Amino acid sequence: MVIGDAPVPGDVVFGWSPWRYVVAAAAMGFFGAVVGVLWWESMFLLFPPPAGRPGNLVIANAVRSVTIYTISFAIFSLLFSRTRPAWLRFGVDWVDLAAERRDVVVVPCAAVTSARVRWVWPVAMLDVVVGSADESRVMRLDRGGRRPLRKCKGDQLRFSMPIAGLRSSSADIRSELRRRGFGE
Repeated sequence: MVIGDAPVPGDVVFGWSPWRYVVAAAAMGFFGAVVGVLWWESMFLLFPPPAGRPGNLVIANAVRSVTIYTISFAIFSLLFSRTRPAWLRFGVDWVDLAAERRDVVVVPCAAVTSARVRWVWPVAMLDVVVGSADESRVMRLDRGGRRPLRKCKGDQLRFSMPIAGLRSSSADIRSELRRRGFGE
């Protein structure tokens, strides 16, 4: 069973990497800032300002705001996630999902219906699906965070975890899922 954060011999642990997390947050922040600036600038094209006010696109302001937002988003994301970092641990007969800033979910391997990595970096997610009949076997360990990402669809329960900040790539996690017979 899971006792603290110390891995037991034989466990496969995918730990949290602050550098990978910052790079992923910066990529998401950059994309969000560019979309926001493009939306803002398109509003000026669609609804021009009244006469007497400048109406041209100011590229320098757009570049500055994208840069400031990208750096701020990455730094503040890192600061908030350092207190409860993410990890993914495959034990002998359980899977331990701990998304950043969320409580831990311990799923017995016998209860896992399927598991897969969806989407691409930096928004890659690990989904572990459990039958609703096995919901009582899933444990939630409180570490002072928010509730785990969980979605009920039909007779299945899906636990999700972002994996962009882990030390390993999506390919390594997929390989471990195949090795354990969880699908993918």
